[in-house]
Amino acid sequence: MKVKAISNAAELERVSPFRVECLLWGTKEIPKTYGYLGFVPGDGFYLKMVCEEKEPLRKYMKDFDPVYRDSAMEAFFQFDTRKGNEGVPIYMNFEANANGALLAAYGSERMYRSHFSKEEGEVFGCRAKIEEEFWSVSLRIPLKVLYRVYGPLNLDVGSKFTCNFYKISETKAVEHYASCFPIRSDIPSFHMPEFFGGAEIVR
Repeated sequence: MKVKAISNAAELERVSPFRVECLLWGTKEIPKTYGYLGFVPGDGFYLKMVCEEKEPLRKYMKDFDPVYRDSAMEAFFQFDTRKGNEGVPIYMNFEANANGALLAAYGSERMYRSHFSKEEGEVFGCRAKIEEEFWSVSLRIPLKVLYRVYGPLNLDVGSKFTCNFYKISETKAVEHYASCFPIRSDIPSFHMPEFFGGAEIVR
C-alpha cells in the first residue's frame, strides 16, 4: 500500500483510495466501504473512511464506548520501534461509529490494551458525518502521539509500517466483518497484526 505525502488535510481525498472488500467469517456482503490515508510530513497521518450505508446502527455516543457493537469502521497501525510484552511490537487501534464516538488504544495484544487519554482523544479530532447515502469518519493521528507510544520514528518519505482497515458490527441483527488486507484465520478477531498489510510513505 502506498501512502502519499500530502501538504495538508485538504488534499486527502486526492490520494488513491483503499478498499475494504475481504469478507470474513461467514459474512456474505457489506455496504461499500473505502478510505483515504495521507501523511503530512512533520504533522502526522490523516484518515477518512467512507461507508455507503443508510441509517447505520449508532447507539453509542461516548469515546471509549464499545462502538464495534454498532456499525463501525476501524483502522489499525503498527510501527516496530518500541516493543511490548515479550518483545511483541505494539499496534494501535482506532474504531469509530457514525456518531463520531472513538475507541482508541495501543498495546501488544488484544487484551490489556492502554487507552489514550481524554486529551489525546481530543487531538485525534474524530468527526463523523452522515449523508443520505453514506456516512464517513475522519481523524488525525499526530506524530507527537506516535512518538509517545513508540519513541522516535523519523517518519518521512520512504518510511514503512503495517496496517489494516475494517468494517464491523458485532450486533447479531446486522453482524458482519470485512478487512482491507485478508485475515487468514478461523478465529474472528481484527487484533492480528501478523495479517496487517505493508505500507510505505511515498511522494
